[in-house]
Amino acid sequence: MDREFDLHYLLDLDEVKKGEVYSASASFDRPEGVVNYWGQDYLLRFPLDLGLDAHWDSGDLTVDMQISFRAEVACARCLKPVSLEIFERYSYIYTLRPQNLEPDHELSKEEMSMVHMDFWPTHLDLAPQLWESIILSLPSIVLCSPDCRGLCPHCGKDLNEGPCKCNSAEVDPRLEVLKKALGAPSDLERRKESHGRSKKKGLSR
Repeated sequence: MDREFDLHYLLDLDEVKKGEVYSASASFDRPEGVVNYWGQDYLLRFPLDLGLDAHWDSGDLTVDMQISFRAEVACARCLKPVSLEIFERYSYIYTLRPQNLEPDHELSKEEMSMVHMDFWPTHLDLAPQLWESIILSLPSIVLCSPDCRGLCPHCGKDLNEGPCKCNSAEVDPRLEVLKKALGAPSDLERRKESHGRSKKKGLSR
């Protein structure tokens, strides 16, 4: 991850009344920047809009976030830039840390959305969860179109613009590995065998 942006939002806990839902919104306007995730570079374009609803439930604080922003990433097949319009919702439960909870306690699936607090501050900074929500909303695979043909693995030509002049009979090297694992002769071995038979025929004349 290249950088984290300054996205601090302080929730005044005195504003969240017992038995009521507190709603608020904010807009973050920052210079665009790149973050690396899923092995890809995503260009984040601001503003980023945040909406939230917060309420107390049995001593725990539940915060529902709605985020929307734009991003740009390369197509996974042809590498052309693809623009994304992202709108996602995430919920977090803030709760006081149990006294017997070990520091290296591994969270269960049910606890993934829980944030353990050592104490209740006057103002709760939502920046860590806001940033996590942004990262989770980034798709791992993006295509410019479902039928994108990608790039030729040999010459690099964009096959969406038409066929290239490479030998279409050339076999993907990954298939050669699979053939060898299955005990089948590879194309190279078959060519060598065929070439050997041709030489023997030539010598017998």
